Amino acid sequence: MRWRRYDRTRGRGTSASYRQLTATLVLEELTGERQSQAQTRVAVPLGNLENMEEQMIIRALEKTGGHRAQAAEELGISRRTLSRKLREYGIDVAAGERSTTLGTISEEQQKFFRARVSLAVTLRNAQGKELQVKALNLSTGGMGLDEISDAAAFAGLLDVSFLLPDSETVMQAKGRLVWADVGGRAGLRFVVVEPRLFEQLQHWTNLKMKNEGWELPS
Repeated sequence: MRWRRYDRTRGRGTSASYRQLTATLVLEELTGERQSQAQTRVAVPLGNLENMEEQMIIRALEKTGGHRAQAAEELGISRRTLSRKLREYGIDVAAGERSTTLGTISEEQQKFFRARVSLAVTLRNAQGKELQVKALNLSTGGMGLDEISDAAAFAGLLDVSFLLPDSETVMQAKGRLVWADVGGRAGLRFVVVEPRLFEQLQHWTNLKMKNEGWELPS
């Protein structure tokens, strides 16, 4: 879309430089790769790049009846990328519409599966000092944390407690920080989890995997 700037001194419009916002640019943002013109098959709504990306995804899902694989093909991206984008934008696809899967996730791969969350976590060190932090992702093996203000003081074995999402279960475990950065983020590994609580955590992560389109080994 061209636009013109009015030149008051001359009483006429003059051409201004611009960059046309096209479907190609949005798809490049989706995939991180340059897209060919042939892949720009989805109509592009007006708005900023992020809004356009979200709307393109919604339109592709509507066009394909909620089928993720077909929507991903329509957008020219992988199904995994589409699943990640659905989580980022909070787009929920009804269970009845998920006729395709991402494949079977092995027991070994399940150990590395992390579901995105935003929940409060309490850490307590051996000296009884407590720290309130935020979890960004959660798995059966640990969690990614944010707002770690004093990682050095929480370098040993920690008591970890948090409310399991979508439940009333208070998770309590022993854990250790395995890495931390200057920005306040850190990775925590569970060391000891009570079997009853671990089963509930595993059930929760299994549901998250299925909701993303993964099949669990029978």
